Amino acid sequence: MIREIIAAAMVAVLPAPAAPDAAVGQQVAVPAYFYPGGDTAGLWERFSAPGTGIVVANPFSGPGKTRDPAYAAAISAARANGVRVLGYVPTGYLGTTGRQTRLGETTAAAWSAQVQQDVETWYRLYGGDGLGGVFFDEVQNVCGDRDAYATTYRELDRHTKAWHRGAFTVINPGITTEECYADVGDVILTFEGTYESYVDWQPPAWHRTLDPRRLWHLVHGTATEERLDEALRLSKRRNAGYVYVTPDVMANPWDTLPPPSYWDRELAGLATGDHTPPRVPGTPRATRVSATEVALAWPPVREAVGYDVLLDGVRVVGVSTPKATLRDLDPAHRYRISVVAVDRAGNASAPSRALTVTTARPDRRPPASPANVRAAETGVAHVRLAWDAVTDAVAYDVYINGSRLLTVMTPGVPVSGLEPSTGYAFTVVARDRTGNASAPSAPLAVTTTTPVGDPITNPGGAIGATEVTYEATYTLPFDFHHVFVDTDNDAATGFVTGDIGADLLIENGWFYRHTGTGWNWTPVDGPSPLVSTVDGHYVWRIPVAMAPAPHRVVFHGAGGSPDYSTTSIPIG
Repeated sequence: MIREIIAAAMVAVLPAPAAPDAAVGQQVAVPAYFYPGGDTAGLWERFSAPGTGIVVANPFSGPGKTRDPAYAAAISAARANGVRVLGYVPTGYLGTTGRQTRLGETTAAAWSAQVQQDVETWYRLYGGDGLGGVFFDEVQNVCGDRDAYATTYRELDRHTKAWHRGAFTVINPGITTEECYADVGDVILTFEGTYESYVDWQPPAWHRTLDPRRLWHLVHGTATEERLDEALRLSKRRNAGYVYVTPDVMANPWDTLPPPSYWDRELAGLATGDHTPPRVPGTPRATRVSATEVALAWPPVREAVGYDVLLDGVRVVGVSTPKATLRDLDPAHRYRISVVAVDRAGNASAPSRALTVTTARPDRRPPASPANVRAAETGVAHVRLAWDAVTDAVAYDVYINGSRLLTVMTPGVPVSGLEPSTGYAFTVVARDRTGNASAPSAPLAVTTTTPVGDPITNPGGAIGATEVTYEATYTLPFDFHHVFVDTDNDAATGFVTGDIGADLLIENGWFYRHTGTGWNWTPVDGPSPLVSTVDGHYVWRIPVAMAPAPHRVVFHGAGGSPDYSTTSIPIG
């Protein structure tokens, strides 16, 4: 089995930037944050039109815990029409903004572990339906000390592609990244904002050297079709191979599609009129072969701006230069590798003649099996695993009930998203640099604990001189911890939940004001309302001016565990 496939660093001479009026072939790429059933099922059906390249599915700010037949059918239908559906996975900016994992941690290692588990959940639920890959959201845009942040995202990308051959990945910082991210993922979403800000935005020069398929722009608040045309024109000049323009506005501009006439005009504006494919690349040659890696090079194609590398017929990586490295292949395994050239208009050549190559045999000393695998901590829906380090191991693969869960570099990891009062079996495999894998560790049997009492206990709050405090204890692991605040004590205004009409919403560390109708919220400027979270006990504070008079609130938990709401609680 292949464990890691990635392009080599782009060290070859990059292609010259195209002229500003060069035709850039584009596809629409849509964050489809609406349900593929009921009243919005017809919106998903529009993705069958030619010109749609990527659709992001987001059942509940992640995969959820159970398979939804509507999403399964939508993913399958999209794949049949040549559209990649990517599963949404938040990465929490690796905790640098204070964003916490489900277990309340803010380290990059904790976020990496949770992200890998979410990726595996997506593939467990929808891999058989044709899931196309992963959309990594809340991505850092700076390199970090010694490229630490970029390296973590590069490893997450590698882990995803290592265990799901052909997976397609997008990273979304939503703003311009530093150049260290140029080789991370298949696509970088480098602009997400209003039409007005897009007109004034200036992308960095290094974007011009990339295959356009590496760049994605999202433009909302584009009210007229004339502005749509201008946004598309700018996106081509800025070398974006993926784009989506919508008249929808904040707080959630991705909760519907544009009107049909607008949508059709957008699809029509993507075409270039150039349908001539580039020449077929020459046969790739292996410049270096080891037990787990093959370095490749091939003659450049003059009109190509990018190349796709196929491993046994499956696209595994795209590069902007005529060289790539496939890493962590299986030792002593025979592969067929070919290359497809892609021009600026998005036309693809036929595959080159295939190179057949066999990786070298590994050394004869596999690492020792990890010993003393143990549960350092067990909770209602999580286990914190630890084991003794193996001397020559460079990575450890953790398995749950016989299925791979994640890969870590250190001897321990938190595992979340488990079911209460449920037994699990964990094993760990060590891997060395030459591709050898140890025998699995002895299995560790763990049963998660049984929750006591209601999922939310001790709800309450108080109105102080300058701040209003809300607090409650969440005894189950929820992805979202909500406080719905009815400031006017009028159930007929705001978002209806229980017997109140919420005018304000706290969601984890974010603060919103209700606008319009339904689930429509606008962010409130200011510091995070989340003061602390210790052992499931959450404390929030907001300025007293936001809710100065006695009012009622509802505490709510969602995601990761069954939804639960308290009755309305009087405050003040």
